[in-house]
Amino acid sequence: MLKRWGLLSLTGLLFLTGCFPMFQQDEEDPIVEEPQQEEQVVDIVPRVSTPENYYQSVLYDGSYLHGQSRGFGNSVVYNRLDLDQLELGLTQIAKEQFDPEQYFFREGQFIARNELNNWLMRYDEEGNKAGLNPELGEGETLREQEESQPRYLSHILEHNYLVENENGNYELGGIVIGLSMNSVYNFRVETDEGLYHLYETPISQEDMEREGQRIADIIVQRLRDSAREEGIFNNIPITVAMFKEQPRQSAIPGNYIMQATAPPGEGLERWQRMNERYYLFPSSSANEDVSNDAAQFQQVKDDIQSFFDTFVGVVGRGYYIDNQLQELTIEVPLRYQGKAEIVALTQYAADIISQRITDQNIRVNLYITSVAGKQESMVVRNPGEEPFIHVFE
Repeated sequence: MLKRWGLLSLTGLLFLTGCFPMFQQDEEDPIVEEPQQEEQVVDIVPRVSTPENYYQSVLYDGSYLHGQSRGFGNSVVYNRLDLDQLELGLTQIAKEQFDPEQYFFREGQFIARNELNNWLMRYDEEGNKAGLNPELGEGETLREQEESQPRYLSHILEHNYLVENENGNYELGGIVIGLSMNSVYNFRVETDEGLYHLYETPISQEDMEREGQRIADIIVQRLRDSAREEGIFNNIPITVAMFKEQPRQSAIPGNYIMQATAPPGEGLERWQRMNERYYLFPSSSANEDVSNDAAQFQQVKDDIQSFFDTFVGVVGRGYYIDNQLQELTIEVPLRYQGKAEIVALTQYAADIISQRITDQNIRVNLYITSVAGKQESMVVRNPGEEPFIHVFE
């Protein structure tokens, strides 16, 4: 069942939602009337037991509250894999600070869309003092200026975590900020003929980390400003995590590389490095760095390809923490003639996973799709469990 709280006044509503401004008041024409009585029902999505231990989300009048910058990431982060990992990885980082048994998730409500856009732009003394990316660098041409001082910051993702207080209401308990950083800066320059040339320049890990930490300090200072939301951010911890994007053409997503937390009323403390990354199977980097896992994947691939007398493409993506494989995702795009083939291959794949991937601590996901991209079936093996299959109608 859904847990519900009904609030009868606007004042109570603001407190419940972490002081999210529902209305803006003109300083020259203050509103002196008492706020009208209105009711809003707040629901908590029921907890469902899953290996991922997802946060329960907060609903307002039965609806999911989208973030202020909903969809913004699609305009600034090219790789969809990066976007997905940026968001899902941020919730995993949040669990170290905000226990899912006590805190509830809400998309970010405090960094407005226009504000976010200004933050992501270059700093400009005249036009945009809020810009977090540096000014253009030195050089005679625009290309040289872009390359000498690239844009390091690609996107900012905000997550809110609410906690139930002693009165049974929800209040803001913490914020987690994800900084998506460019590993390769892509830009374009217009020619005298009105055409655009595309360029890219790599960004070193050292420069990325330096700029990311500088930007993180500024964001925390801005959130801690007493003029923002009446200073409520001074009373909560703020965690900032730095995400390294992959180049645009990459078949694997980026990963988080560093994180730090600012306790209530303070700045960010010591940054902690995070040892996580993805490998593509098969690939030369996987063969060199994780040769045993690469060989294991190759066995799975060979077994699946031997199931048919025609070639079947099999690719994999391994997620590693501290150099240990945590999750293996396998994709099998298939041109098939009947549903019976899908059922047989899915059953066969489940058996192959049990035989070849013997480490029961590894989560395995195998997806069989048509060449048009439609998902036909899946095999999932959670850690310590037997594989289960599902064939889509």
